[in-house]
Amino acid sequence: MRIRLYGKQGHAHTVAFKNFLRMGEIPFEYIDVLKDETAKMHTKELYDGQVKVPTLFVDEKIYRVPSSDEFNKIMESLMLKG
Repeated sequence: MRIRLYGKQGHAHTVAFKNFLRMGEIPFEYIDVLKDETAKMHTKELYDGQVKVPTLFVDEKIYRVPSSDEFNKIMESLMLKG
């Protein structure tokens, strides 16, 4: 399973999601959309020209701006615990 998280430094949900994944020792790739131009452009494609975070990618599935509750349900459905 490949997990990628687009976010930005200091963003509350980004920080919370990163902490959950790290505490659960779940391998993931974090990409700051303000520092990575490719990720920024990809985000704009996903959100009709806007930069929105967080965006969670699990294999080929894309979760756009999940709330904390939605994130927890995604992790539960994947049987991942932080």
